[in-house]
Amino acid sequence: MIFAILQIMNPIDLTIVIFYIVLLFAVGIIVGLRETADDFLILSRKAKVLLVLFSMVSTWVGVGTFVGTAAGGYDTGISVGFGAAVSALVGVIAIAFFAPTIKKFGDKFQAHTIGDFFRVRYSKSNQALVGSIVVLSYFLFTATQFTGLAMLLHLWTNLSFEVLIIIAALTTIIYTAFAGIKSDFYTDVIHFWVMVLVLFGIMLPIVLKSIGGFGGLLVLPHSYFAPFAFGGIPFFVGGIIFGMGAGFIAMEIWQRIYAADSQKTAKRAMIISVLFIIAFYLLSMFFGMAAKILYPGLPNRDLAIFVLMQRQLPTGFLGLGIAAFLAVFISSVNTMIMVVTATLTKDFYKGLIKPDATDKQMLTMGRILTFAAGLGGLGFAFYVRDILTLSTTALFMLLVFLPAILGGFFWKRATSTASFFSVLFGFLSGLLFLPKMPTTAFVPGFAISLIVFITVSFFSKHSESETVLSL
Repeated sequence: MIFAILQIMNPIDLTIVIFYIVLLFAVGIIVGLRETADDFLILSRKAKVLLVLFSMVSTWVGVGTFVGTAAGGYDTGISVGFGAAVSALVGVIAIAFFAPTIKKFGDKFQAHTIGDFFRVRYSKSNQALVGSIVVLSYFLFTATQFTGLAMLLHLWTNLSFEVLIIIAALTTIIYTAFAGIKSDFYTDVIHFWVMVLVLFGIMLPIVLKSIGGFGGLLVLPHSYFAPFAFGGIPFFVGGIIFGMGAGFIAMEIWQRIYAADSQKTAKRAMIISVLFIIAFYLLSMFFGMAAKILYPGLPNRDLAIFVLMQRQLPTGFLGLGIAAFLAVFISSVNTMIMVVTATLTKDFYKGLIKPDATDKQMLTMGRILTFAAGLGGLGFAFYVRDILTLSTTALFMLLVFLPAILGGFFWKRATSTASFFSVLFGFLSGLLFLPKMPTTAFVPGFAISLIVFITVSFFSKHSESETVLSL
């Protein structure tokens, strides 16, 4: 990754970036070499409030967040950022109040994944089905991160997209294989403060000066200040509704809740994190609108925030800016890969292949499977390079879990058969609608999963494998 940016950086910026990368790898590998399998997967359930908070923010605010929200600001103004901020507010608060229930379940049944919930509440066949969809979905999320970073580096170098994405992927995969989720939590603290320092402390004042303050935004068309310009009110309302469900089906959030040292810690960290998440959405929206004023003829809206950095940040600060985006990228992709690793290790290796695996065997296999997880995400990045398509496709895959998750926790009538066919038919329906509805296929997929779950629950009986929860 370092060599990819040599061509465009002066010695000062290059030194800053190299120092940051070396520091990050040193912290991650040193911490990672002293961890157990439980550390590697969920930090042995010992994370304090600040660790969970910083990790939650650094994970949620990924490359896709900055690129997509800034692109929306460049194209339509406040609507995308406003909708994303409101959706995040509703979604994170909803999961915050549900967090103690997830934490209690995780502690009681020593759970590491969403698949563990489906195994305990329903059956092993449910666990295998859900685990397979999680792996496929997070391959796509990982590809989103690889694609975003490759776009950033391509803007600043003469190297091809293919070369850049391989460099970015292999560097991060090697780091993640050593670091695991324990190091991810600790380095997320570094990521968080680098993002705050560079984006809020340095870049925001510089861009504000360039456009003449916030009032400079008023030169944009009136439509840029319409909150429902992108997709209208139905899209906004739909975003909020589905945003509420996003936290319930995102395994990286479950991992952070599992990792918390108490139910109170999990809930408090989630509630506080939403303030920072909203701030980053609004900042990205502002940068996109500022880029429209300063550079109105960009050929690709996805490059808006990167062009702004390249042309606005002076020597030294540019190096910090690159380091900030490397922080965003590494934090997010580390988490995506670890979701796949945890699923493959716990749901398939220990759950189906070797139930009596020792801690050492689990840790070794976890590191090996990390390479497989990263390479899988890299493969998807080569075939689908559109960030919006990657992220929305991954989302629809996961939303079909929502009826079975909520029903499993709160509806005693929910059955294993209903859960299995709800997830299966919802997933297949989403795939069927995907070619004609590439950004909204999750809507019919979710609707079908909900209908099937409720209907089959009324016409089927509990199996012997089920554990009706009373948490």
